[in-house]
Amino acid sequence: MHKLDIKIAARTFLKEKWYNFLNITGLSLGLAAFIFVTLYVDQETSYDQWNDQIGRIFLVERELPNGPSPYTPGKLAAAIKNQCPEIEETGRINTALFQIPFYTASGKYLIKKWVGADYSIAKILGIKPKDFNLNTTSGTPTTLLSKRTADVLFPDDRTVHNKTVTMLSKSGISLMISGVAQEPLGNTNLSFDCIGFSDDITQGKDQSFTSQIYQTYVLVRPNTDIRLLAQKIDKVYREAASADTSQVAKEALRLSKATIYLDPLANLHLKPHYGSAVNDQMIKGLALLAITILIISGVNFTNLYIAQAARRAKEVGVKKVNGISRRQIIGQFLIEIFIQCCFALLISLGIVQLGLPYVNQLLASNLLFSGLNLTILGQLTLTLLVLTAIAGIYPALLMAGVSPAAVLRGSPLTNVGSLTRIRSSLILFQFTFAIGFAILLMVIHEQISFMRSENPGFTAKQVVYIDNMGIYNQPSQFETVSNQIRALPGVKNVTVASNVPGGILPATYEYILDHKAYAMQTVAVGYHYFETLTIALKEGQSFASSFAVDSASAVINETAAKAMGLKNPIGTTLKGAAGNYRIIGVAADVNEQGFESGIQPMIYVMSAAPGVTKTQIMIQTDSKAMVPLLATLQHQWRSINKLDGDNFNYHFLDELYGHLFRKQEQLQAVLSGFSTLAIFIASLGLFALAAQSIRYRMKEIAIRKVFGAKGQQLVLPLSKPFFYMVLLANGVAWPLSWLVADTWLESFAYHIEVSVFPFVIALAISLVIVSVTVCGQLIGAVGVNPVVKLKM
Repeated sequence: MHKLDIKIAARTFLKEKWYNFLNITGLSLGLAAFIFVTLYVDQETSYDQWNDQIGRIFLVERELPNGPSPYTPGKLAAAIKNQCPEIEETGRINTALFQIPFYTASGKYLIKKWVGADYSIAKILGIKPKDFNLNTTSGTPTTLLSKRTADVLFPDDRTVHNKTVTMLSKSGISLMISGVAQEPLGNTNLSFDCIGFSDDITQGKDQSFTSQIYQTYVLVRPNTDIRLLAQKIDKVYREAASADTSQVAKEALRLSKATIYLDPLANLHLKPHYGSAVNDQMIKGLALLAITILIISGVNFTNLYIAQAARRAKEVGVKKVNGISRRQIIGQFLIEIFIQCCFALLISLGIVQLGLPYVNQLLASNLLFSGLNLTILGQLTLTLLVLTAIAGIYPALLMAGVSPAAVLRGSPLTNVGSLTRIRSSLILFQFTFAIGFAILLMVIHEQISFMRSENPGFTAKQVVYIDNMGIYNQPSQFETVSNQIRALPGVKNVTVASNVPGGILPATYEYILDHKAYAMQTVAVGYHYFETLTIALKEGQSFASSFAVDSASAVINETAAKAMGLKNPIGTTLKGAAGNYRIIGVAADVNEQGFESGIQPMIYVMSAAPGVTKTQIMIQTDSKAMVPLLATLQHQWRSINKLDGDNFNYHFLDELYGHLFRKQEQLQAVLSGFSTLAIFIASLGLFALAAQSIRYRMKEIAIRKVFGAKGQQLVLPLSKPFFYMVLLANGVAWPLSWLVADTWLESFAYHIEVSVFPFVIALAISLVIVSVTVCGQLIGAVGVNPVVKLKM
């Protein structure tokens, strides 16, 4: 029986070429979009899932009044391991602030991420050497390269064990490489080019509780109450920190409202407690969009399939007369629909293979597609079955419900008006979502345009920043370098700082004023910092060599002045971890980290706080002199900056700051594709519904023409129901899309208000689509000779 069903399905498929083309086109595009998103969601949700201990690993963070910080003191790990039996293991990580060049016979390679870690981190995060076992009791450091780095540095060597690289310059410091790290079984939050393990990574460094530059991970024992453990760690932290020698640190700790928070490893990629949740929002948004597109595709398939139902009513009636049961008829039509869905899936797989490079470029990802992946294979099988059910259940039941006596007498399959209403409802559903997508796309575009055009409080254009390996914590150390750079043609200003806008978040420290502790992001800067970035001074003066300032001077931003309630801040003294600071100026607020988070209280100091180093050189240039200036710097860098040597590694500040908007721009591009696809699929359904409706009413049109009706008198009345349907779709889509858009905008600290413009444009687009798909067909039908139709 199933063999006969397949033959009938093949015959019907070839007979109804036009409708099947529309069916499979819409379905394959929807499936391709769904597969793309599934691949991306699988990748983004897989970080560290391969680690069997993932549910027991947490990052220790400090919850400060103005936001969390992932950095803790080096001493904390040992203290909590000794006093908290719930903790099985602790480990610390510290990442180099700059890129370090490695030299081998193959040439130079910049190590962009060099990580220092305790040996215990290898156990916690599952890092293993490729060709040997870590000896954690040897007392000697172990240095591992990633496979990618090893392939570049030693392309002709089968092993890198005990190979030597030279750091900083060709004649610089030698470093023994222990081996290559095994490739992780999946994506991981701790990526590196080079990782160095030691017994104690804090050895030889500032170990006071004011030096908070380490990320501390804990592996807890099974069934541990994480909330109670966080409270216990907080108590240990306060007790251990109170033994610190600094009286200011003790007072800051006593007044501090900071608490300890344990952030699960499973959350660190998509929704870290200390960072942006834009990845998580994007994943949820894309998943919802993909499911919606798949449903729209299935609904469109159902709509087009129903359009063919009337032509096969007699076939079903004859089968019923010959004893074929209702169950067998349902099975026949489900087999037909399943075959078409399989065909659409095969086409969609081809689209995925062709489009994957473009999608990877768009999403800055490395998506891979293989039918041999059991997870992907299972997801595709489930999707195919669900899609067959969504698209096929109603048409199959509709055809199985045919009355043989009625259809063999020539009666229609069912009440035409009822069938049209059902199909109109499906079209209404499709257009509601298509219009909603279009509105959201325009809102996202307006928000991104706002972020691009809004003044962030500084000027990034024509500013070059250099990843410099020299540390210039004292102004006198940078003076010679600054003078040489400033003497070059095209240089307007030059400075050095610990952080650049759009880069790594500044360290947060607490400062005491009037027996209250205030958490502030701390940026160590050099002379002419504010002039180089064109940051306005609201009060007082900046750090300029022409002014009488010293290492105890500080400039705060407007938000810090408001947080401390300072109406006349100039001359006020703050107690800090590195000493007392006298406020000499108030700078305008700078939106350093984009528009998702609010501007935080910030203090700029000349003397570096514990754990803060001034390494980022920034140069403000003349627009016409940028290219020759960079060439000159490249040529003379070794003599200008002896601490950095040959490593002139520069970037443009406006490009770095632009990366803060990358996820929103990716979302805009993806939603643009989804909107176009949803509108196209909805238009296919509308086109088919209009074609069927016109076919049913051709004799009516011919009779009206015989009685003298003109083209306009025929087109307008017949197209009205379609215009009403699209207007109703707008009425449903508007409040839903406004709610979604407003919720999305609320995730930004600074955002636009939803305007009427996207709604008006969406209405205009939908009316144009109706005019093209419906009125075009009606005009063609009206032009047919009525005699031809009346003879049929």
